[in-house]
Amino acid sequence: MMSPELINTIGTIVGVLVAALGAFLFAFWIAMGIWTFNDIRSRTRDWLVITLAVALVLIFPLIGFILYLMIRPKATLAEVYDRALEEEALLRELEETMTCHHCGVPVNEAWVYCPNCHSQLQHSCPSCGKLARNEWEICVFCGAPQPRAARPQLHSAPAAPQLQPVASSAQAAPAAALRNPFRREAAPPPPPTVTPFNDEPDEAAYRPVRMPE
Repeated sequence: MMSPELINTIGTIVGVLVAALGAFLFAFWIAMGIWTFNDIRSRTRDWLVITLAVALVLIFPLIGFILYLMIRPKATLAEVYDRALEEEALLRELEETMTCHHCGVPVNEAWVYCPNCHSQLQHSCPSCGKLARNEWEICVFCGAPQPRAARPQLHSAPAAPQLQPVASSAQAAPAAALRNPFRREAAPPPPPTVTPFNDEPDEAAYRPVRMPE
């Protein structure tokens, strides 16, 4: 039979272990809530989402923490900001890249002719002799005005149709002579024949002529 002192010692040890385990679980629970708060705050600024995420982890410690890891935003605000800076720098670099004004192919600043369409990109300044781009109005080296590149001519609008006077009968006669000789024209209809009501010959045609006495 165990002595009361041994039983008290074992109870004290078990109580200490339970208290240590409870303190560890409580600290772990608080640590999960703090970590969730810091993590969700680095990914969004919506306080409603932050509150719901922390409440999910604190109410359901392990299951809620696993669910939060599954539904949290993938990118942080710092990553989104860095990505936006990279895109802006790329767009700025593309805008600063010199392109041909005819075909749009990227060209080098030192090239005088485009290797794709063979159009002239730069010309010599008449004042200082240095290369100047065709779209510049003045030379960036000496400030002399530059002859502007010839602009493409706009397509002229088609002329309005003019009304022609109606040809008279005298002017229509030569036009009739210009008809197509290979075109078959319909024959004119025959004149209508008058059929007498009786088939007897006309006696007036055989009447003798009386001579004067």
